[in-house]
Amino acid sequence: MQTKLKLAFSLWLIFVVLNFLNCSGSDDSDQIEELRLVEIIIDSSNGDRLDLSGTASTSLSLSGLDQYAEEYIINGTISWTSNNFNASVSQTGLVNALEVGVSIIQVEAEGVTASFTISIWDSSAPRTEIFVSEVENLNDPPYKILRYFADGSFSEVFTNQNLAWPQDIVILEDQEVVLISNLNTGRITKYNLNTGDYIENFATGIGQPTRMKIGADNLLYVLQWAGDGLVRRYNLDGSFVDNFTSVAVPQSIGMDWDADGNLYVSSFQNANVRKFDSQGNDLGVFANANMVGPTNIWFDAEGNLLVNDWNAGRVARFNPNGAFIDIIINGLSQPEGVDFLSNGHFLIGNGGPGEVKEFMPDGTFVKNIIAAGGDLKQPNAVIVRNVN
Repeated sequence: MQTKLKLAFSLWLIFVVLNFLNCSGSDDSDQIEELRLVEIIIDSSNGDRLDLSGTASTSLSLSGLDQYAEEYIINGTISWTSNNFNASVSQTGLVNALEVGVSIIQVEAEGVTASFTISIWDSSAPRTEIFVSEVENLNDPPYKILRYFADGSFSEVFTNQNLAWPQDIVILEDQEVVLISNLNTGRITKYNLNTGDYIENFATGIGQPTRMKIGADNLLYVLQWAGDGLVRRYNLDGSFVDNFTSVAVPQSIGMDWDADGNLYVSSFQNANVRKFDSQGNDLGVFANANMVGPTNIWFDAEGNLLVNDWNAGRVARFNPNGAFIDIIINGLSQPEGVDFLSNGHFLIGNGGPGEVKEFMPDGTFVKNIIAAGGDLKQPNAVIVRNVN
């Protein structure tokens, strides 16, 4: 009996040892895994924007990552292709701009692919540009400023740097800069007009700046959503001039001048439009009927005041005495942002679907000049720039 027990124990021990060896061998084979390319990263020597009248080429270079997210040296054949005739790419990664538009450059190496999108424009060609501040999540980032050609041939992210709920856009052509008001930081920031790169702060310490416009005195007028609610004025170098008004307009977000130089400011909170004379003296409430949440305001050729109503989804018209006339546009969704084309038509940002609509002066709809479904989700400012 004892002999049988010893034999059984020996067999069991052999089984345990063999099983251990098999398991150890399996673990070793699992640990020896050949490194392989899983991701390609593309870098461009001249960024993602090329100019037919300026920097018209860029060199693309590659780096690789393996399955452990470590640097991987790419060996073998690398193949470059372009998805259209807007740009050409050589097998060394040199990209040359050929036509205005967007090209997607694709690379393949060791069975892995990656792509790089390049925008191509011509800075010297006559055109109409449309700048739009994109605030998809309103008071939450990400934020960006988009630039479109009105004919639809080109679009790009102009900048996404140092933005905090961007409100309005002012272009200073002679300085080749763009000013952007930022509600969440109380700053107006400055950008290179050609590249979109952030330069510096233009002005700070503002009570949540909203709309900005250059007046007949060549000063920048700035509205404040919060703070003291006064209209501020700045020189075009960013130095503060004064508070133009002495009566607060809470949550002010729209302004324009009439033919006599009187300034009008809309209050989102109070659902009215206040009037000031050319010296900034308060002339009281100009209009308050049939408004729920007014944003942009502007005057038409007959001297009537038009009002974007964000809450009501419409555009109302008031006569030169402030009396309500009618609703010239209905069926909008969170309208905000307005500017004018050279033919007299005006553009309005339609926030709900994320589009920019074109209208005749009488409010007749023409077309969606920027259609829904693209990068634009919630327009805020809409600014037209004519380049001759």
